[in-house]
Amino acid sequence: MVKNYDDIDSVSALIKITKEKELFENISRAKKEFIHALSLVGNNIAYDKIEEIHDDHKGIKISQGNELQSCPYQVLDIVRDFDLKTGLNIRILHWWGRGAYFLVFYGTNHPLLAKQNNLFRWLKAKSFDLCTTGLWDYKGIIDQKKIIPSSSLTLELITNHLDGEFPFQIIKPITFENISSLRQKLVAEFIDLHAFHLEK
Repeated sequence: MVKNYDDIDSVSALIKITKEKELFENISRAKKEFIHALSLVGNNIAYDKIEEIHDDHKGIKISQGNELQSCPYQVLDIVRDFDLKTGLNIRILHWWGRGAYFLVFYGTNHPLLAKQNNLFRWLKAKSFDLCTTGLWDYKGIIDQKKIIPSSSLTLELITNHLDGEFPFQIIKPITFENISSLRQKLVAEFIDLHAFHLEK
């Protein structure tokens, strides 16, 4: 099959991009800056604070990749217990072309989910959206908006979700002007979440 001229022009343009050395150096530098920022956030979270909200934690881990829907990403996981029944994980995702997000996953039997009235009030107060698709379906959650926005969230919708097939995961976009403001906002989100977990 012979490619048409539009295809040839498109491939030629892509090949030209691969020769732009300064572009790739800047991309590499930006990745390192975000990894460094996530490292500083992780360093600001003491292990005893994690233990206070989840005994069976596995600490903190940073990861990254280049092919999440063809775009780079950086991730900071805090707690790292992905058990679908009893687990808890706090994930900070920076996804190129989209932005930064603060996600929290709870296993279906997590004790916090039993206090639905408190959970509902906190989600509304802190402007968290409720994800309505799979745990790792970031295309669905972020690109396709498979969420219940905080503004539309009701106690009944939370109850129905807990009775459904999908995990309980919440998400909040984090806007930032620079790397410093991103770090500050992410640490503040963890402090808020930690305080909520310790409420009686």
